[in-house]
Amino acid sequence: MTGTKIGDWPVEIEWNDRTLSGRVCAIKKSRQAAERSRQRVRRQAQKSGSKPKPETLDAAGYTFVFTTVGKELLTRINVLEMYRGRWQVELVFKRLKSVLGLGHLRKTDKQAAMSWIHGKLFVAFLIEALIRYGETFFPWGYPIRKASGAKPESMARGVVHAPSAPEDR
Repeated sequence: MTGTKIGDWPVEIEWNDRTLSGRVCAIKKSRQAAERSRQRVRRQAQKSGSKPKPETLDAAGYTFVFTTVGKELLTRINVLEMYRGRWQVELVFKRLKSVLGLGHLRKTDKQAAMSWIHGKLFVAFLIEALIRYGETFFPWGYPIRKASGAKPESMARGVVHAPSAPEDR
């Protein structure tokens, strides 16, 4: 695959003594996104005391999406755009859980729990509003298409980092 071409290949997967038919859609990542992925692969391999295979490093330069939805229902661009939207939802949930601590409800009283959740969601909406005009995130590093030169809309823009602990300041 070269440039921003999108691949689309039929595949069959053996699963629980059955054959699952689907397709894999893939797009090449930008140089920066590919290098970040390769660095992540190298770090994981180093932690486990192994060396990544050349095929793994090569695959880190692409985003692959498996789907059972046929070409007649979803084009390869639509598959990747839906994945982008899903990925952004995942990032929002990750931010809610890690930065705002929404992964564990610390209240047992119903009224206190509701107040706690409302407060956390208010902060989440505030963060989303603050980063709304930032860069749009694409897992492969660039937009597939732009309508009349405008930036595609995003559900989660940028990454919000947790403030440093008081001892780090």
